[in-house]
This record gives sequence, C-alpha cells and structure tokens, in this order.
Amino acid sequence: MKKTKKIDNPGGILLDPLMTRPSRIAIVALGPSCQSFIGSQMANPGMLDPYDEVWTLNRGIRGFHHDKLFVMDDLRWIERKRNKGYAKFLKNHDKPIITSTVYEEYPMSVPYPLHMVQEFIDDDIFAMNTVSYMVAYAMYIRVKEFTLFGADFVYPNGNTAEEGGMAVAYLLGRCKMYDITHGLPGTTTMIYANKVKQWPDGSVRRPYYGYHRLDELAAEKKQETDRKAAQGKVK
Repeated sequence: MKKTKKIDNPGGILLDPLMTRPSRIAIVALGPSCQSFIGSQMANPGMLDPYDEVWTLNRGIRGFHHDKLFVMDDLRWIERKRNKGYAKFLKNHDKPIITSTVYEEYPMSVPYPLHMVQEFIDDDIFAMNTVSYMVAYAMYIRVKEFTLFGADFVYPNGNTAEEGGMAVAYLLGRCKMYDITHGLPGTTTMIYANKVKQWPDGSVRRPYYGYHRLDELAAEKKQETDRKAAQGKVK
C-alpha cells in the first residue's frame, strides 16, 4: 500500500489547497441522500471521474474519498469536548481540512477565507452551518457546476432534521446570478427535489400547487362515473 506523503503545514499557513479552482465538484454532506452519491459512483461502469474535486465534511472523513474536508467546528473544541478519536483522525489526515481556526497540531488545517467569502456573498447567511459554508465557498471560487448530495435537513414527512436548510436553499437560489449550475439528486428534500417527476405532458418538474386540485376533481368525477356505470345507471 502506497503511503501518503505527509505535508508540513505549521500554523495552517499552507494556502495552496485554497488556490485550486475546480470546474465541477461534488459536495457530499451526511444526510440520507448521500446514498445517491455512493450509488452513482458504484454504478459508473467505466470508472470515470465526473468531478474535478469531491468535498465532504466532518465524519465524511471516514466515508468518502475526497479532495477537501470542511470542519468548521473548532478543532481543539472537538478534541476536548466532543471526541478524541475523531480528533486523532483529523490530526493524521492527509487532505486539506478547511476550518475556522488553524492549530499546529492539525498540520493539514487551512483557514476558511471568511471575510473574503462574506464580502463576495454580501450577506452572512452562509455562516449558519458547514454545508452553507461549503456552498458559499464554491460560489466564491466560481465553480462552473456543483452537485449537492446529503444536504437534506428535512425528512420527507416534514420533520426538521437539522437547522440551516434555509441558508443553503437561499444560496442555491443565488447561483444563477453567477452563472453557476447546481444539481441535486432526486432523493433529497432540499428545495423539494424529491417531488420532481415527469408529467403526462412530457415536462419534468415539481407539481404546481393549486392546479393539482383539477386532477383531484377529475379523479373524483371519473370515480363517480365508474360507480354509476357499475350500477347500470349510465347507458
């Protein structure tokens, strides 16, 4: 097994990881629809690489091959208050860890360019959670296209899983301003992507609220007609 060369990055001064400018990326969060990323990778018959980079966050360090790891929680706080084993993995990681504060004992830690991103977005909405930090950073470096997996926040039955979904949805809505294309798997509740389907007219879209009542009325009328026909009242 080839051993990864350790990169010396004292104090998080190595900014080269932030200087990359990928065109197409996958952002893989840890919600249920991350399974769609796994499925798409496993179903790739030619083992092609559709992304220039894959970004994940937090414990995605164990689950996904990636080029950048985003951990916005303070790394020393993680070690002292959350999980020493997790912290050990972060200390020994061989990929850039984009984070809030860099520490010398985490040699791959790189500072998130907070003020530059905030100036670019012109809003602090992106600072609500790690996924929104990642999306905002992708916008800041002007990727051409990104696909967002595992950023669900709300379960299909409407129960909130985690705060921050509105911030991510807001940023996705702004992508067109910068000519950035974003993609979502059909398994995610993010901006109701799970409701998209092909309709009888050939369109692929979400249902139009209100107009669906016409279909309900038509279905009721047909049901009533069929009932009367079965009773021999319709000739």
